Amino acid sequence: MSAATPASITNQKLDSARRFLRQSQEGTESWLNSGLESAAVFHLRSALNGLLQEVSLAYQLTSGLQLSNLSAEAQTKGVVIPVLVELQDLSLQSGSWLNQLEQAYLVQFECRSSMFVKAGDSNLIGRGGDDGASVNLFLSKLTELVLRFREESSEY
Repeated sequence: MSAATPASITNQKLDSARRFLRQSQEGTESWLNSGLESAAVFHLRSALNGLLQEVSLAYQLTSGLQLSNLSAEAQTKGVVIPVLVELQDLSLQSGSWLNQLEQAYLVQFECRSSMFVKAGDSNLIGRGGDDGASVNLFLSKLTELVLRFREESSEY
């Protein structure tokens, strides 16, 4: 049995996010939809880590999976990596999809305060108000970025 490649792991995470998001939008159980969206966010954040691992392997970077560390190492080596430059630019824009994904991840999985609307004063459970549109945007943008990176990498 062969080990999965970083690209296949990233693909699996994107596919899992897509499936959880679709289930949350098709489901009739409103209490479950929030959990399915949370699962999709987790898999999207994992897919981002997968992309960073792909970049790290492709460019022989050894500084882990933190965007700032990878960017600094690439700069030290004198290598311009378009996907890292784009991610670094997005990380500096407070309203970017990348920062929104990170915020959604922190809200869901680290119990940080939420920017989401509460369902009601007596209801203690907060929920998103856009029926998965934000998560769908994260999925679309991240998938586009992964495909663009792979296409650019295959040209070399």
